[in-house]
Amino acid sequence: MNKKVYKNCILLLSASLLVFLSCDKRSEEERWMAEIRYFIMTQTDDFKHYKAIDFEKIDVDFLMAKGDIQKSLTVLQDTTRIKLGFYSRIENASDQLITELSGKVNGLTVDEVDEFQFQNARLNKALADHFDELPKAILSANQKQEIALTELNTSLSAYGLSIYNINLTDGENVFYYHRFQIKNQSYEGIFELNKKTLEVSSFKEI
Repeated sequence: MNKKVYKNCILLLSASLLVFLSCDKRSEEERWMAEIRYFIMTQTDDFKHYKAIDFEKIDVDFLMAKGDIQKSLTVLQDTTRIKLGFYSRIENASDQLITELSGKVNGLTVDEVDEFQFQNARLNKALADHFDELPKAILSANQKQEIALTELNTSLSAYGLSIYNINLTDGENVFYYHRFQIKNQSYEGIFELNKKTLEVSSFKEI
């Protein structure tokens, strides 16, 4: 085999290898699962006894299915409805604010809570400016909202999230809940992975 043929063979093999590595046909979830599995095995230094039990992406649907989160959101909707009832009767009330909050009242989702807080703060200021003394119904609604937001933040913190930062769609990271066993001992955790590197950037056992 002359040098030219040998060189061409090497180039062909190199190109084939690059194509093989770039054509990862695994689904996105399979790639995330592989990274999480590798992370667990390297952290525990155990490549034999790991067993996957449950694996779910933490998205809006995942969070909205949680009873404690749904309960807090319902309180926020109900109390906002009460405050809007007072605000809508104010002569110079903002139609835009009423429209924005009315949409939240009829279907507040967990990923809208950070925006809701900004709009709710505007509503609270407008009510405080209008009334010399806030009606008891508004005071009660405000108190219930503070409790609901605190409880919601506690619920979200279990998944590495907070009411001030719930970006589950276009952020740099993705979150997964994973339940697994090592030597028949069960564990549950939240894994945060970088979308570009695919690597696990944080882990929180729950």
